[in-house]
Amino acid sequence: MADDGYGSEYNYTLILDKFEKKTLITYSMYLKEKQHKYKNNPLITANWEYREIDDYYICPNKKELHFQSYRKKRDGYGIQRDFKLYACEACVGCPLRSQCMKQSTKLNTNKRLYKNLTWAYFKAFTNQQLSDPKTKHIYQKRKIDVESTFGNLKANLGFQRLSVRTKSKVECELGIALMAVNIRKLAKISARFRSLIRKKPSNSKKMNFNGFFLKELKGYVPAPLTVHSYKDKVVRVDKVLLRPLIIKR
Repeated sequence: MADDGYGSEYNYTLILDKFEKKTLITYSMYLKEKQHKYKNNPLITANWEYREIDDYYICPNKKELHFQSYRKKRDGYGIQRDFKLYACEACVGCPLRSQCMKQSTKLNTNKRLYKNLTWAYFKAFTNQQLSDPKTKHIYQKRKIDVESTFGNLKANLGFQRLSVRTKSKVECELGIALMAVNIRKLAKISARFRSLIRKKPSNSKKMNFNGFFLKELKGYVPAPLTVHSYKDKVVRVDKVLLRPLIIKR
């Protein structure tokens, strides 16, 4: 599960085919494609009529774009992607030419359309996954559970980037940052608990901090109980409070 920045053909292929896992990752155009303005724009090629039997598209000016050849392209990350090339044979003099094609295109050039069937499949799969109420609810919770913590780290605590490399060191530094988040939450819980006791002293007999804390535990950032090596010491990250324990060798 991740945001649309990770929604690429390579990532979908890796997760679904190699790791054989389900994915809940949107792509960059996911929200825009849901808009009424996008769906009803006839100049957007995704809205063009497609005749599957004869394998051609029909543009808004009722011209046909027939299949020409298979093409291969590399994206910005050097990943090779497969496309089907469709081309129109009569774009000269079309009244929609200025809107359909780039202004820099030569006057005698016809419209070309590249279609990536693999990418189209992953987009359809993503839309199907997020149309299910259960998976949609899971993805919506991510925005609350994950993004709020990252936003707090970056905006309020100034944790903009990691200062170390390698997985073990990154886990240690991130664990310390999350520990700071949890300590702030613990301080707020403690202050709220003392406030309840001051307002009604009789609560001190009915309530104890441990029980009060356990009710609020759902707001803490979880972390696995792991042991990491950092320089000449071993740092263990506690599961509940992310308390680093320094253990001498």
